[in-house]
Amino acid sequence: MKITIQDILSAQKRISPHVFETPLEYSIDLSKEINTNVYLKLENLQVSGSFKPRGAFNKILKQQEINPKTEFVAPTAGGHGVGLSYAAKKLNSKVHILMPKDADKDRLKDIRTNNASIQLFESVTEARLEAKRLEKEKGFCYVSAYNDVEMIEGGGTIGLELLEQLPNVDCLVCGVGGGGYLAGLGIVMKSINPNIKLYGVQQENAPFLANWFRSKVYPSNFKIKPSIAEGIGAEVEEDSITWNYINEFVEDFLIVSEADIIDNIKWTIKNHKHFVEPSGIVGLAGIRKYPEIFNKFKNVATVITGRNMSYEKFLRIIK
Repeated sequence: MKITIQDILSAQKRISPHVFETPLEYSIDLSKEINTNVYLKLENLQVSGSFKPRGAFNKILKQQEINPKTEFVAPTAGGHGVGLSYAAKKLNSKVHILMPKDADKDRLKDIRTNNASIQLFESVTEARLEAKRLEKEKGFCYVSAYNDVEMIEGGGTIGLELLEQLPNVDCLVCGVGGGGYLAGLGIVMKSINPNIKLYGVQQENAPFLANWFRSKVYPSNFKIKPSIAEGIGAEVEEDSITWNYINEFVEDFLIVSEADIIDNIKWTIKNHKHFVEPSGIVGLAGIRKYPEIFNKFKNVATVITGRNMSYEKFLRIIK
C-alpha cells in the first residue's frame, strides 16, 4: 500500500478532535545567525509533549473501527510509549508498553499515569522481540513508532499544518530515527510542491538511516551506540516501509554530535524559552551546524518534536 496525501488528509480529519494545531514560531536569532528565515514548528507544545499522539490517535481510531476491544503492544525507548498510552487512555483502549530498563524516569511516570501496563527489558531490541511474540500469541495489535502506515499518516499531518502556516516554505529539516514522520512529511510536501527540499538529521552515535541512504545498501552490521537522543536511536528493519519514502523524498542526511545536541538544548532555552528533549532538537542542531547548506533557501522550517525529558536528565546533560 502506498500512502497518499489523501490518506493523510483523512488522518487529519480523524485526529483533529484529539490534538492541537501547534504554533509555527519565527526564530529571530537563528534567522540572523544563518542569514535566512528560519521557523520552528513547535510539536513540543502538542498534547503529551510531542508529535507522537498524532500517529497514535490515528492508529487506535482506525483499529477501533475494526475491533473496539483491540489491545495494543509497542516497544519503545519512551517517547512513542508516552504518546501511545496517552491516546489509548483517551480512547479507552488497553495498551502494553515494553521499554528498556534505563528509560527516562519521567517517561515511565507518564506512561504509568496513562494506565498502561509496562514491562522492562535490557534493550529496545529485546522489547521489540517480546512485542512481536505477544502480537502472535495474544493477538495484540503491534504498533511500531515508524514502520506503520497509520503512524506515518499521523506524522504527515504536521506537514499539512505547516503548509497552511507557511505556504512559501522551501526547505524542511527534520531529526530522524526510524523515519516515520519524515516519510509522512515527504508525502505531503512533495505532493503539494515537488520543489521543497527535505533534509534528515541524525546523531553521530546512531546514523543508521544516513548510512543506508548514502550507501544504498542495508547496513546489516551497523552498531548503534548509546546517545542522549535515545528516542531517535533506531536500528531500522530492512523491510521498513519508511525506507522507500525517505529514499525518494530526502535530499541528504546530515550528522550532529552529542555536544551539538546539548548546545542546542541550551540555545533553545536561552533564545526561545522552550524546554526540548535531545531527540526533539536534532533538526535545529543540523541547521545551526551547516548554515552554508540552508542560507541558500528563503524559508527554512524545522520540527521541534518533543519535550519529554526528566529534570534530572536535563541537569545532567547541561553540565
